[in-house]
Amino acid sequence: MGIIKRSINIIAFLLVFLVTASVVNGADAGIDENTIYDIKSLSKYSRSIGEMKLLIKSMQNAVDNEKKSLADYEAKKYMDEIVELNSQIEQIKFFNGFTDVRGPGIMLRVSDNISEDTDIGLMERIVHDVDIVVLLNDLKAAGAEAIEINGKRITNLSEVVCAGPLIRVNNEVIPAPFVIVAIGDMDELYEAVTEEGTYAYELKNTYGMEVVAVKGYNLTVRRFRGVDYKTKYAEIIQEEVD
Repeated sequence: MGIIKRSINIIAFLLVFLVTASVVNGADAGIDENTIYDIKSLSKYSRSIGEMKLLIKSMQNAVDNEKKSLADYEAKKYMDEIVELNSQIEQIKFFNGFTDVRGPGIMLRVSDNISEDTDIGLMERIVHDVDIVVLLNDLKAAGAEAIEINGKRITNLSEVVCAGPLIRVNNEVIPAPFVIVAIGDMDELYEAVTEEGTYAYELKNTYGMEVVAVKGYNLTVRRFRGVDYKTKYAEIIQEEVD
């Protein structure tokens, strides 16, 4: 009985072994070298796609960084241009007298002749508009960067004209004494109104006008506050863009 049972177990083991072998052989028979190559290629392609994705992401990051850098550059460029334009505007305002300024220079006081000499006529006793104009031109020639007379800023639009015994500056009438403040090299300006042979020297020593000049290290010239000036004939030429 025991021998029969052992023989049956052996036969069953052999059958299972043969069936398993046949299944394995059948499976091996369906996977040839091409199939194995295709599987390896797919695995390789999968890795390549992953690497490409990483490369694309890296390139995208580089593009984003470049865009940000470009945006920052453009923003800085525009800001620099704005700062430069503001600087130019301030310079234009300065040269046209539309800003308060402070600096070294001279203060010149000019008033009518107070001599009791009866031989001096009335017209010879008073300071005329032409006298003031010559004095202003002398100061400009000496390098004055900003000038005012009795608080009225002198600009390229200013006019100094006679108004009877008074003078009209920037369309406002001012009386004597005339106090001129000029900012620039104080020594040059001082010499321009005190040296022998200058117009101010002649006014004082020949015509008896009161002319007093003093130097100052921290003088103030106020901005132009004149009339609303409008052009009648001149037109701005627009530059053509090529």
